[in-house]
Amino acid sequence: MRSVRLSRFAPAAALAGLAFAACGGAITNAPTATPTSTPSPSATAATSAATSGNAWTVTSASKATVRVREQLVGVSLPSDAVLTGSGATGTFQLNADGTFSSDSKITIDLTTLASDQRDRDNFIKQDTLGTRQFPKAEFVPTKVTGLTLPLPASGSFTFTLTGNMTIRGTTKEVTFDVTAKRDGATLTATATANPTWKFEDFGLRAPSVPFRVVSVTDEIKLIVDLVATGPVA
Repeated sequence: MRSVRLSRFAPAAALAGLAFAACGGAITNAPTATPTSTPSPSATAATSAATSGNAWTVTSASKATVRVREQLVGVSLPSDAVLTGSGATGTFQLNADGTFSSDSKITIDLTTLASDQRDRDNFIKQDTLGTRQFPKAEFVPTKVTGLTLPLPASGSFTFTLTGNMTIRGTTKEVTFDVTAKRDGATLTATATANPTWKFEDFGLRAPSVPFRVVSVTDEIKLIVDLVATGPVA
């Protein structure tokens, strides 16, 4: 990703987050009938995904990049403040109807947020995100639209991903425009938050630093680069 000049105090919201892949009976003729349990919806979804081989595991190669436009004191033109977070973990399973199993979740460690200035990183983590109390950002995918299922064993595709993002204890439904590629057991995807976020969406305060930052645009741009491993076909 192209390097961009970063401010000492830039907001961030991590994240986090993403990805995708395609995708009992009664007892008879018995003296005493034995009740048959009915699988719960979540158990049925998980079983369906596992049976069709749609379980994917997020790898540490995944990352989240946040950009915010700002105007610094003594600088004639505005620039993007950029922070990147890693430490992604999680699993997800995509059902045949485009929904995800109930246990699907992707997590990014916000304490890994880093730029080229340690002071800025510390400010963001301690003041903006409160990572001592809320060290992780979590994304729970709920559905995809515009994706042909089952997913082919190879090829590229685009779709929209919807889910619930939680940052600093605040959860909001968000959507991502996704461009993905599958090569057998490896899935890579770039997910761009659309629409972009505002600070108040997650209860965050835009930084106000006298004599350093003139203004900060109330628009958070998030891009998640996801790498996951799963079934060969």
